[in-house]
Amino acid sequence: MKNRKILAAVLACAAVLCIVIGAVLFFSSRGVKAVEASAYTEVTAELEPGSELAALPDTSGGVPGMMLAADDDRLSLYYNAETTEVAVKDKRSGQIWYSNPLSRNEDTLASGFEKELLSSQLTVLFRDAVGTLESYTNYAQSISSKQFTAESLKNGLRITYTIGDTSAGIDALPKYISQARLEEAVLSKLDAATAKYVHQRYYPKEGSPEVMERIDAQVSKPLVLKKMTAAFTKAGYSAEDLARDNEENGIGGGSESTKPNFVIPLEYRLENGSLVVSVPVNQVKESGQYQIRSLELLNMFGAADREADGYMLVPDGSGSLIRLNNGKVKEEQYVQRVYGPDPNDNSYRRGQVSQNARMPVFGMKAGDAAWFAVIEKGDAIASIAADISGKKNSYNFIHSSYSLRGEDELELYTGSTIQEIQLLNEEIYKGDIQIRYSFLDGDKAGYSGMAELYRNMLVSEELLTPLTEEENIPFYLEMLGAVDKQKSLLGVPYRSEIAMTSFRQAGLIAGQLEQDGIGRLMMRYTGWSSKGVNHATPDKLKTEGVLGSRRELAGLKEQLAAAGGTLFPDVAFQQIYHNDSGFTPSADASRFVTREEAELYPYNRALNRMDMTLGSYYLLSPAKLPYYVNAFLDKYEVYGMKGVSLRDLGSVLSSDFRASRVIQRETAKEIVEEQLGTMDQHVDQTMISGGNAYAWPYSDHLVNVPASSSGFALTDEAVPFYQMVIHGFISYAGAPVNLSDEQDLHKQMLQAIELGAAPYFSWSHEPSSKLKFTHFDSMYATYYEDWYDQAVAMYKEVDKVLSPVQHAQILNHIRHQEGVVEVQYSNGISIYVNYTDKDVSVQGTAVGAGQYAIEGEPT
Repeated sequence: MKNRKILAAVLACAAVLCIVIGAVLFFSSRGVKAVEASAYTEVTAELEPGSELAALPDTSGGVPGMMLAADDDRLSLYYNAETTEVAVKDKRSGQIWYSNPLSRNEDTLASGFEKELLSSQLTVLFRDAVGTLESYTNYAQSISSKQFTAESLKNGLRITYTIGDTSAGIDALPKYISQARLEEAVLSKLDAATAKYVHQRYYPKEGSPEVMERIDAQVSKPLVLKKMTAAFTKAGYSAEDLARDNEENGIGGGSESTKPNFVIPLEYRLENGSLVVSVPVNQVKESGQYQIRSLELLNMFGAADREADGYMLVPDGSGSLIRLNNGKVKEEQYVQRVYGPDPNDNSYRRGQVSQNARMPVFGMKAGDAAWFAVIEKGDAIASIAADISGKKNSYNFIHSSYSLRGEDELELYTGSTIQEIQLLNEEIYKGDIQIRYSFLDGDKAGYSGMAELYRNMLVSEELLTPLTEEENIPFYLEMLGAVDKQKSLLGVPYRSEIAMTSFRQAGLIAGQLEQDGIGRLMMRYTGWSSKGVNHATPDKLKTEGVLGSRRELAGLKEQLAAAGGTLFPDVAFQQIYHNDSGFTPSADASRFVTREEAELYPYNRALNRMDMTLGSYYLLSPAKLPYYVNAFLDKYEVYGMKGVSLRDLGSVLSSDFRASRVIQRETAKEIVEEQLGTMDQHVDQTMISGGNAYAWPYSDHLVNVPASSSGFALTDEAVPFYQMVIHGFISYAGAPVNLSDEQDLHKQMLQAIELGAAPYFSWSHEPSSKLKFTHFDSMYATYYEDWYDQAVAMYKEVDKVLSPVQHAQILNHIRHQEGVVEVQYSNGISIYVNYTDKDVSVQGTAVGAGQYAIEGEPT
């Protein structure tokens, strides 16, 4: 009896334990807390009420063939009621910018389809149920058939396009109809020949001979369908008749079209001297099985013809120019996603190695006038495209497009064959698209004027604030802490951390730099926390034991602060390297469109594909980001740090296509911005790597900013547009000098002077040879002793040149000839840089070969 009681107690305890373990596993499988993503998406629930569009009084002479639709003190907006094209007249210069080229119909190079594109304001790319991609232009599928309405808005207008075939087609005729109804409603009202023609296209339904069934094999033919539709119309067969017959025979729906058609409102407004163009996507309507993949907007706005002189500005890297009519007709069109490609892509290969487009801007200079566009809403789902004349038409053009759905490729294996199916996620982006077009003339009509305009916009919105006064420029130094390396014990392999730079060794290097006159040291410490560079999840924060104690880390922080520097411990949030108790991939990772967990691998440049031997990482779902940021800050607070380095938070934007919680990149951007703001509130100084434009308001320091462009074949010249916008507002540096592809240090110094960038090095106290056979062997040149003397010398020379201008704005960047540039600052100083091997004289200033010169005194 006693044994039975003991057994019962043991079983009861085991049952309770199983329940507890099951509960723990259940709740842990749900992952960490997620935010409600819809709260971060600005949706236009209702359109602004419109009114009848009428021409405004115009005393300026107007634009031929157009009516004045809106007017302010700087611009006039004109509208053509037949073609729906618009024109913007700049009252200051008299320049008129058209949405479509005026002489497009005389373009002998353009095919019929190209002329449709030249006459369009919208292009819709969509897929059907089996993934076939099609495109419709609003000219061919809406304007030409008068399927649009226009109405007046406050200082603007809205045009609502119905793009596609809205006719019901074969479904305008009943699929099934009783013999009595067919005779009564149709045949009895037609002449004998027509009645016979109609009757022969219906036959008794199998099993129900009193009901007639439509012979679709015949009726679906265009000529037959036309005659049948005409006959039913002649008989007075109405939509109500069709609905009645469909209901009687169990057919749902009415006479709605089953063909692809889309309703898209396009709005134009004049606002503060700019043209604001928007599409409230939440008001876009799709039909049936057809899903919009992307929208191309105002492809031909301001297009320049073959006689025009100027260039297009594209946001590739630091900025790049495509000269109008440059003759590169065999090169591919320029296309780049804003903020770089979405890493939520399960393709193991990549098409090219390139700089990211970090700014949502583009523009064109033609003659003595220019226009400049800023994507204000929808920038994270946008791409910029540009091309020159002489390919498919006679115009140079640049525009933006918007991916309204995620897209991926699913491979189906059938025996030895592979079938590829293109997939779109079900949920469409519901936010707005908005672009602001501004106009420049005279001396301001160029990329320098565009940079000034963009900078002033950001300053007026308090997104950029001037730097505080400092005597010297910063010296940026990345210290490589711990990395993981494979080891073995008794022949059994395992991974463990090795120290490349301990906390004490980092202090020794900082002390040496201070003795050599570099006190304003901004030290970015990577690999300082548990598990090294590829660290544990941010909510499991603790120092890496092989580097030293927390007290030693605190000592390093205090040492740097006493010398005028700052310690920036580095953390990655959006790439999760360890599947531990703080992270559940099934719940916390993003999902591909194919619904798989977003597990990725680093790219191997030699193989041009992901390399599984380099380890994997998961993309964190943006919905889980706030939890990890808050958990990190709770633990980071005890370290008392004044700075933090954000490895990916200002550089990476990924979507999440989980079926129950789709997060588009635009929503992800809003979530990231909120978390950057949280970081900015809790930590005195923030260092961000890469630095997309949305991260600028929260950045005190930027590293790894683009120093040039990708050098695409269609482009002609890289320009420092990125630097021209932020100089004097954010301190910045390019890539580490010692890890750069350019190994001529003198040339790198000249480039830093031209770009207004501080020197940046990546060092380790231990020799780089210790990184062999690790995932970090690309960091082959980090041993500090190999670079120390050169780094100190470079910093001192660059500091001498740039410290007087570090708080000034770059007003103009002028390329006087190939390899000779001038940078003009707002405080009156001009810096000339000569990259050539010959002495030059620029406006009376002599600049030696491979040297620089400074003119002017700071004001």
